[in-house]
Amino acid sequence: MGRKSISHIRKPEILRHTYKVVEEEGFMGMTIGKVAARMGVNSGLLIHYFKSKEGLIMEMVDYLYESSMTIYLEELTKYTTPQKRLEGLLDMVFDTSGTMPQRDAVFWSCYAMGFRNDQIREKIKGLMKKFIDFGISEIEAWEESGIVNVADKERAAAIILALSEGFGILRNSVDDMTALREISQFMKKTALNTLGIHDTP
Repeated sequence: MGRKSISHIRKPEILRHTYKVVEEEGFMGMTIGKVAARMGVNSGLLIHYFKSKEGLIMEMVDYLYESSMTIYLEELTKYTTPQKRLEGLLDMVFDTSGTMPQRDAVFWSCYAMGFRNDQIREKIKGLMKKFIDFGISEIEAWEESGIVNVADKERAAAIILALSEGFGILRNSVDDMTALREISQFMKKTALNTLGIHDTP
């Protein structure tokens, strides 16, 4: 029982340090030894929890989801009405300021590995399904409040996810902030149209 409790305390810390190593050196440069050295612990501790570098990478996919969702959910608690929550969520996923969590180099490096590794690809697919399921639950709440009307909620959630993922790529690729803001507004409007809201400017 004690060992399990230690695992719960240590794993998030290990994953945070792994994230930093990957951010600096990529997944190719990341090793269990480098993560352990950054933490000031014996590499055997990491091997005890994750067994191998591949096991650590698999856990990173879940960590990327959990860390981004934690920030989103904390932000969403600020909104007191379904309408404000809808507007706030779209502002977050199409944010141009760089203050909200976006798909960064670590995520895209992990995503790219999915083209060569079936296990990672399945993990990424599972991560995307979690985002879609979250979108469905939000749409259901908005529909109960009468602010949206969506026949196929899974399709709508998938479209909005695709828009946000595409925007994430552009945000890291486009230097013209005026153009980026125009793209953000276009994608927000498209997302609202997908939800059955067509009277936006």
